[in-house]
Amino acid sequence: MWKFCFPTDTDIFIDFYFNEVYKNDETLVCFENGKPAAAFQMIPYALKNGEEISQAGYISGAMTHPDFRRKGFMKKLLFASFDIMRERGFDYTFLVPQEAWLFDFYAKLGYKVFAPLSLRTKHSEDLQYTDNRCCIYTDTEQTRNDKSIYQAYSRFLSEIPQVILKTEEQFQQILRDFFDENGVLFASEQGIAFTFQAENSIVIKEFFYRDQKIKEQFLKVILDYYSPKEMVILNSPCKPTGLRGMIKRLNEGKPEISELYINMMLEGW
Repeated sequence: MWKFCFPTDTDIFIDFYFNEVYKNDETLVCFENGKPAAAFQMIPYALKNGEEISQAGYISGAMTHPDFRRKGFMKKLLFASFDIMRERGFDYTFLVPQEAWLFDFYAKLGYKVFAPLSLRTKHSEDLQYTDNRCCIYTDTEQTRNDKSIYQAYSRFLSEIPQVILKTEEQFQQILRDFFDENGVLFASEQGIAFTFQAENSIVIKEFFYRDQKIKEQFLKVILDYYSPKEMVILNSPCKPTGLRGMIKRLNEGKPEISELYINMMLEGW
């Protein structure tokens, strides 16, 4: 069903998802006449809002078989999931619509758009050379036993007022998928950047740094590694533009959230 509904997903990604991410007890399936009509996963994440930590369910892999579309099965399944997530102690549920029309669909079910990310461009001629001691990683064999990478990443996330946090297991899943897509990680205790090359540009999917000097050091090393001149940085918690994700409050005792940093690593799953 996954391959039928998401034909562009590679076998590598599907194998990764079902081996590393998928769990039976986090999955809902709606059947019609003994056949699966709609399904998705409710992946638990910790949501930090100021000093408070809540549980949130990420709706992943939402799909309806073409034979059963426009019959209300996904709507029925989502309403059922809200009750299940409340029973499991989830205060929020969030998702990342993959098509523009889905924003209206989810809005009718109580989801609200939260503040998105922005794009920034940096050119190599703007940078001055400085020494940098960050390490470069291209596969999970290099990162598996290095706890400092997760510790640095987790520390940066925890400094954001409203953010979806990651467990170490979830971080390793992110890295596995990232490296499968030919990503290159640049990391030190003072900064971390998830990068890949797209045509003549370097795309940084996520980038944290301790100060401006560390930022410049990282950018110079990244440019030296890739060579192209234009760099696109996809994550910035401030100055948001465009639509990215949606969130729904499940617990009326919790505040509404209009700004939330989920990071680009969640896109696609």
